Amino acid sequence: MKRGRAALCCTMLGLSTALLSGCWDREYLKDLNLAYSVGFDLIKDHKIKETVELIIPPKTEQSATTNEIHSAVGLSTRGASNILRARVRGNMRVIKNSVQLIGRSLAEEGLKAPMDVNFRDPRNPSSDVRLVVTENDASEIIGMKKIGELQIGEFLTQKISSLERMSLFYPPETVNTVFRSLTDPGQDFALPYIGVQGSEIVAKGVALFHDQSLSGSLGKDQSIMLVLMKGKSGGNARFTKTVNLDTTKPIRGSISYNVGNKKRKRVFHVSVARNGDVHVTLRLKLQAVIEEFTGPQLLDDKAVTRVNRELSSIMTEEAREVVRELQQANCDIFGVGRQLMAYHPKLWKRIDWNKEYRNVQFHTQVQVSIIDTGVIQ
Repeated sequence: MKRGRAALCCTMLGLSTALLSGCWDREYLKDLNLAYSVGFDLIKDHKIKETVELIIPPKTEQSATTNEIHSAVGLSTRGASNILRARVRGNMRVIKNSVQLIGRSLAEEGLKAPMDVNFRDPRNPSSDVRLVVTENDASEIIGMKKIGELQIGEFLTQKISSLERMSLFYPPETVNTVFRSLTDPGQDFALPYIGVQGSEIVAKGVALFHDQSLSGSLGKDQSIMLVLMKGKSGGNARFTKTVNLDTTKPIRGSISYNVGNKKRKRVFHVSVARNGDVHVTLRLKLQAVIEEFTGPQLLDDKAVTRVNRELSSIMTEEAREVVRELQQANCDIFGVGRQLMAYHPKLWKRIDWNKEYRNVQFHTQVQVSIIDTGVIQ
């Protein structure tokens, strides 16, 4: 009996195995079109134009991958995406998407409605997808297809990572972080801002947002200063300034220095006066390494002291200019509103922060100390 039951079990197991058809939801890479970069633009009649770079797998092991650029226009982001999927051959997947470009016109209109489906769809990657604003149409940049030997999506990914290390924008802003910022009434955000010059894609600085809409921008040096004022650094943070050593015979020269990846101290304090005025104290102490100096004299200890004083004065004024630009754009990137929500809730409830942020009194100061003259003797 036992041998009969064992034989019957083996027979049934064999039949079951023979009837299995494998994984029903398996997709082969050769059958997929992977989107490496995606762009969105606002066009006439408030329609959305979506442009996608698709990576086409090689037909043989010896051949290389190629890319194709496709665009579609719809009444909404999902509508344009559906039209795209109906046009391309094979299945389109965004699992390898690493950068999403937003045209300036769409950014000015607002990100919530057109980008909501990308923020919320669990099939879309969000934690490592960089969100970038373009001065021109996003379709123009993706339509360049290749920069040198790199396909456009790979080039953009490498360029954004490089600019983050240079502290033009840091920490990285992704689809995930932007979605969280859009739901936070106490803090705004900024995104990388790029454009086209001739055949090159260049960094413009950062695009400033209030609530959900593009409201202003900062240049490249101002963008690095903003990162430092947030207490961050991407590794390097280089500046080149003209200094006057103010000796008996004024000697001028340009000086290049790096304050990234060095010890720094940041003081950020929000207080409310008795009359209800909001004050923000923002002080930075930065350590600098000189990388180049074109002046005609050596930088001895006395000269370094004078350079410290002049660089502190220059950077303090530039930090104050950044604050003025932020307030003009109504961009509360430091989260002053969040501090008021947490520590002054009664004041927060009775004020209109959209109007009052521009009246905040910032007290900003930057102190620079040269700790190494590098290769300069």
